[in-house]
Amino acid sequence: MTSSAGDLSSPQDRPTTILRGVLQQIWSISDGAAKKLVAAALVFMLGSSIAAALSPLLLKVLVDTLDSERSRDIGVNPLYLVLAYALMHLLSRSLAELRGKALGTADQRVNRQLSDEYFRHIMSLPLRFHLKRQTGALGQTLTNGLIGYRIVMLHLVNSVLPILVELAGMGTVLIFLDHGAFLVIIGVSVLLYALAFWTGAVRVREPSRNASAAHISAGAVFTDSLLNYETVKCFNGEAQMRRRFVTALKNLEGFWKEIYERKMQNGFAVAVIFTLSLGSSVFVAAGAVKRGTMSIGDFILVNAYVIQLVIPIERIGFAFRDIAQGVSFIEKMTELAREQPEPRGPVNETATPAGARELEFKHVSFGYENGRDVLRDVCFVVPPGHTLGVVGTSGSGKSSLIRLLLRLLKPDCGQIYLGGRDLFDIPIPKLRSSIAVVPQDPVLFDESIAFNISFARPGSGPDGIVAAARIAGIHDFILRLPEGYDTKVGERGIRLSGGEKQRLAIARAVVRNPDIYIFDEATSALDSTTERQVLGQVFDSTKNATSIIMAHRLSAIVNADEIVVLDEGQIIERGTHELLLQSRGSYAAMWLDQQAGGVGARFNPVVAKSPIG
Repeated sequence: MTSSAGDLSSPQDRPTTILRGVLQQIWSISDGAAKKLVAAALVFMLGSSIAAALSPLLLKVLVDTLDSERSRDIGVNPLYLVLAYALMHLLSRSLAELRGKALGTADQRVNRQLSDEYFRHIMSLPLRFHLKRQTGALGQTLTNGLIGYRIVMLHLVNSVLPILVELAGMGTVLIFLDHGAFLVIIGVSVLLYALAFWTGAVRVREPSRNASAAHISAGAVFTDSLLNYETVKCFNGEAQMRRRFVTALKNLEGFWKEIYERKMQNGFAVAVIFTLSLGSSVFVAAGAVKRGTMSIGDFILVNAYVIQLVIPIERIGFAFRDIAQGVSFIEKMTELAREQPEPRGPVNETATPAGARELEFKHVSFGYENGRDVLRDVCFVVPPGHTLGVVGTSGSGKSSLIRLLLRLLKPDCGQIYLGGRDLFDIPIPKLRSSIAVVPQDPVLFDESIAFNISFARPGSGPDGIVAAARIAGIHDFILRLPEGYDTKVGERGIRLSGGEKQRLAIARAVVRNPDIYIFDEATSALDSTTERQVLGQVFDSTKNATSIIMAHRLSAIVNADEIVVLDEGQIIERGTHELLLQSRGSYAAMWLDQQAGGVGARFNPVVAKSPIG
């Protein structure tokens, strides 16, 4: 998220430190309109609190006018005081409603801006982060974080600040009327309340953090089950997935039960303090009235203030306790905010030449965090406009080559050059806009076919979309659909077959008109005849582009300018199709096996001995 997010403290730090960071982040993300709305809410809050503090004073004067002995000293018509008392309450309530509207509007605006910033930040994180994350957990983290932000903001403006203003106003009135004894009672009550609520906030924080984590875990299980719906159905796994979800919900229920139990215990302590405070003030006031040192109006004023002060003090205490809970809900989001986004490359970049450029992998090695080497000293050069075929078993490093070329990952050593420039000297947006990838298992959006094709090049017109679909050999199929190019493909393209998804992915790549095409088992779901037809049309329309084809089925790469054979992250063979057959190595063994109708692509360089002759 924004740079300020990185300043937020870790979950082990004090809630006040995290709260300060939360408020700083809300303020930094909010735009001018949101800040003006919050400022208006604060003005309305100030007016409402002052009116609430003055209304008991009007009630005191009104009661004293009803006392025949005091009414002559006051000299005000009681009807005017009744009207003023009622209008003061109306003013207080009206300003409170205006405060609610302004704050609610600001809350929704900030909610939108925070969600947008969270989404931007998540999408900017490197692949290493996304390889470890759970989709459902990220969604629930956002939900919990927004709940926490809302709790913090609403309590501060609706509870904490108004009550502090009311306390200041009421204390001023009591001092002016020389009722210092009641200030002592209120002061002791405030200290007792502060102790009770601080203890409650500390005790509720840990189960609140656990409940937030349990929320995220349950959301992750729920989303994981939906994403794998078809697999669950195929293996009759509904009951098993339900048990996982129910277990997560039981854990969540247990943590919330602990939260409510601790809140109840804290509430009992607060009730005792309230009873002692109210009883003490009434006892002292009643004695003063009997001694004649206080009027009936003073008695009503003092007790109204005690009640009007003690109840808000309770509210402010509960607010702090809830804020502590809200901070616990925010912690996961603040942890996520500290994740560093992927480096974008130089900012002041001169125009990068368009068109195909030479691609070179120079002594590239790479491994994931668990120490497993995926690529070792890989070297190859693809001249502009040429086609490179890459062959290898699953896990030999083919997909890692793609991720390194797209700068989704960084080599442990070695360099990758495009047009003579190190990849890390090219801004990521410019680099990726020059590359189009067609994966083996394309992921489509739950949108129309036209949207999915044009996604690679926003703003593509209907003619460009149709032309790309024709090249991919899927135009006629689309026209047979009831809604044509407006047909929704379902989540992740679930309504389409594997071959249809692959051809849509090819059309999406073609419409981008890139300098480099990467086909990662892009035609594995097509029959051989359709494969030759589609690839022929693609290559005919993209003669000037560089192509990299990852394939198990060797018929897709027989016409490549060069073929490299990967095994355990190393290049063990390279050459044209004809040269590799003549070498009688691993590639030749795979070719003969596939030509003979073998299942899959048996690939074992140790046992592949002289398959020809």
